[in-house]
Amino acid sequence: MGQKLYVRLFQRKLKWLQVSKLDYEEICKELGPVAQELVEGGFLQTENDLQELGEVLDLLPAPELKGLAKTFHLGGSGTQKQQLVDGLLRLSRQKSLFSLTPGQNNIGAVILKRAKQLAGSCVRLRRGPRAVFSRVLLLFSLTDPMEEEEMAAGGQGQLYTILLVNSGRLAFPDYTVQRSAKLFRDREDLIGYEAAVRALQEVITAMQTGQWEEALELYTTAKTAWQELQKIYDLSHQEELPVFLRCFTTGWAYTRILSRGVEILQRLRRYEEAVEELQSLLAQSLYCPDSRGRWWDRLALNLQQHLKQPAQAIGAIRDGLSDPLVRTGHQLSLHQRAVRMKESASFKKYRLQLRDLPTIEIQDVTHVTIRGQLFPHEGGTGKSVFLMPADDEGVGSGNATIMCSVEELSLAHYRRQGFDQGIHGEGSTFSTLFGLLLWDIVFMEGVPDVFRNPYQSSPLDLFTDCFYGNRKEAIETRVQVLCEASVETLHNMLEDIWTSQEGKVCSLLNWELFSSLQQAQSLVSCLGGAFLGGIITRMAKDYRHCRGGLPDLVVWSTSNNTYKLVEVKGPNDRLSQKQQIWLDELQKLGADVEVCHVTAIGARGACLE
Repeated sequence: MGQKLYVRLFQRKLKWLQVSKLDYEEICKELGPVAQELVEGGFLQTENDLQELGEVLDLLPAPELKGLAKTFHLGGSGTQKQQLVDGLLRLSRQKSLFSLTPGQNNIGAVILKRAKQLAGSCVRLRRGPRAVFSRVLLLFSLTDPMEEEEMAAGGQGQLYTILLVNSGRLAFPDYTVQRSAKLFRDREDLIGYEAAVRALQEVITAMQTGQWEEALELYTTAKTAWQELQKIYDLSHQEELPVFLRCFTTGWAYTRILSRGVEILQRLRRYEEAVEELQSLLAQSLYCPDSRGRWWDRLALNLQQHLKQPAQAIGAIRDGLSDPLVRTGHQLSLHQRAVRMKESASFKKYRLQLRDLPTIEIQDVTHVTIRGQLFPHEGGTGKSVFLMPADDEGVGSGNATIMCSVEELSLAHYRRQGFDQGIHGEGSTFSTLFGLLLWDIVFMEGVPDVFRNPYQSSPLDLFTDCFYGNRKEAIETRVQVLCEASVETLHNMLEDIWTSQEGKVCSLLNWELFSSLQQAQSLVSCLGGAFLGGIITRMAKDYRHCRGGLPDLVVWSTSNNTYKLVEVKGPNDRLSQKQQIWLDELQKLGADVEVCHVTAIGARGACLE
């Protein structure tokens, strides 16, 4: 029972808890003795260790705090819990006239004693044992570098995943766990990594809550710690790791903090320091190579706009465009900055330098405009909401009107054009098809270190160039098969994976996207193997940068096997660089692509023209 209670408490936030309020009937109705067992084992602290007044007050509900405030004649402290806590804390800091010794504060001690009496028996997990368990889980759950919060929590979510798998409510794909590389040389190395991840999470939290000065302080401290670490330790083992494992190193975590530091410095208008940090980040290519596009883009912007140094900005654009690690959207963004500078009279004397820069050609696609009645909602912020007759949705409810998104309005428009099927899936439509048609290759054996525990929804190298490199021959063979495949072969390929793997957790797939296997098959019939082969090649080579920017809608006609890929733009919405690149790429692959602009008409206008 003690173990069960410990696991429950471990999954909660680390703070004091009242034993009387612990409610886990499935373990035991009376948890006091169970908690006592954990206290004796050295796993829990008791109220004897609770000496912080703020922590005790936090345990008490508002009515008890109000009674406590009344005892100390705090009438004007308000009725909200936080107001009452603040009032009691202010009082506790006041000096008592009757203190026996200069350092003693009687009022604070009396409030603490009374508050502890009200709180009753309390427990909190001891930090030492908890840190060990967190470390074990962190080691076990090194699978997804994207989930910073989960890593900072020591992988506690992993416990829940294991529980779901053990109870049969969750299933992962079949693959072979093969660990060959040693991530951490020793215990100290792991503890260092854990500290760096926690520092990163603290910086992110400070930024999210708008505490920019605190974020700056945290970033500066972390930067100093990283500089010291580089002087003292030999970090060559981190350099030898493949890039998809290097993201689990202290160097990677600290580089993420430095990258966040750029955002903090910019926010505080310290552009010279932001430029210095960006130049320092770009001087190395060992850590976070997938962020280089963003760094070059930001460096060029800061030099041109904020520091008014056009010559240096042009140099940054040139270096960024020739950096092989700068991809898709950021590459186009740098090119477009150069074009804007070339066309501006302010940079006339730099035209020669700007003319020598590499260029990127992007072909435009068909644009159509439809009109819809905008729903007048308060505030005017957030996504536009439109009104549409219910029969446009195929509901057939007389004169009823429904509220819908800009994408739903567009789907209704294409339905009237004869496209009886349509999905608003953005990138997930194509990543789902990618996962279904490449399932066995994604989870293939023989690639070391990409599967390091049994609860992974994708291989660790998926977001790196290594994914294609490690499976090049298999992917090229599959693409060749797809290009030559008949409709029947494509249907069979989908059916084999769908029937054998449906419901298994894979980050590439959204099993709810298609209403049925038959709907997925009908779409594949329209798209054709050659087009799918082209999409899969592009996504496999650089999934990290290619999963975003795909068109919002895929609409198709089951009667004549035609389809359209549609990017929908509501009022005041523009195409992003990634979207422009994908539309151009899809058009080159032979797809019928268009951008559908939705303009709003007032409440008095027609519902849709």
